[in-house]
Amino acid sequence: MMNKQNALRTTWMLVAALLVASCALDTGRPPDSGWAVVDETPRLRSRQTSTMPATPRRPLDVASWYGEWHHGRLTASGEPFDSEALTAAHLSLPLGACVEVTHQANGRQVFVRVNDRGPYVPGRTIDLSQRAAAELGMLDDGVARVRIRKAKSEVCGESTGARSDAQGVA
Repeated sequence: MMNKQNALRTTWMLVAALLVASCALDTGRPPDSGWAVVDETPRLRSRQTSTMPATPRRPLDVASWYGEWHHGRLTASGEPFDSEALTAAHLSLPLGACVEVTHQANGRQVFVRVNDRGPYVPGRTIDLSQRAAAELGMLDDGVARVRIRKAKSEVCGESTGARSDAQGVA
């Protein structure tokens, strides 16, 4: 019985040693090459290509809106939700932050103050008040692809609405 246990233990130790040794072997690949096969055959170029690397583009955000059914309920900031105020809910932006939201399909912009947490629907970035959604022209669709940019807090007063200029954007 003891010989079987010793043989089994020895076998497992050899397997573990081989796994560790195989990880340490130099395979001749550059460290960041991954497993992709690179085709190095020369090709004719039909047009001049730029040597400038493409600038990485930030993915678009998705906005939704919430309105009358939340009106009067307390927000994460402690203030009652007002569907006619230019406010928004965001999961990570600081409460009180002012942001510019631009509807990508029609170019309309609105400045909103973050006063709540959300949205809690996967794939959405920001929940806008009903008024902010109306000013962006997205009430009927319910959701829209938007760009969110930080803005100066002065532009998030109640008198500001949809704007087409970039005033106050940080």
